[in-house]
Amino acid sequence: MCLVLAVVGGPDLVGVAGVLVEDPALAVAAAWPSGAQNSPIEFRVVPTDRNPASCRRWDAELSRVNTFTRNGDTATLRTAGGITRDMTQGPPNVFVTTMALAGTNFNVSADLSKAPGSLDVSEPRIGCRWSAIAR
Repeated sequence: MCLVLAVVGGPDLVGVAGVLVEDPALAVAAAWPSGAQNSPIEFRVVPTDRNPASCRRWDAELSRVNTFTRNGDTATLRTAGGITRDMTQGPPNVFVTTMALAGTNFNVSADLSKAPGSLDVSEPRIGCRWSAIAR
C-alpha cells in the first residue's frame, strides 16, 4: 500500500491531496504529472569514483547532456553527440538500451521508478560506469 501526495491549489488556496494505492507502480504513475509523460528529462552523467583509468577516454562524450523522452511503454535517449536510441521498459518505469561509441558497446538504464530519476551507463568488459540524477 502506497500513499501518493500532491500539492494542489491556485494562487489563493494551497492544499495537499492524497490517495492510497496498492500497487507501487501505480503510485509512481499517479505521482507522475499527466503532462510530464512525454516531457524530456536531461541527464549529465559523471564517472563513478571506481572507474579504471582506461575509462577516461569516454568521459568527454558521455558527460555531455543526454535527453530522455518517455513515450508510454517505450522511450528515446538522445545524446549530445547525435546518437538516438530507442529504449524498452523492463520493470515498471525502468528503461534500457545499448549504444556504441567508437566500437565499444555500453548498457544504458534510465530508472524513473523513484524521484528523482537516474541514468546509468556501463561498459561491461572493462567495468566502466557513469551515472546521473535527473536535472
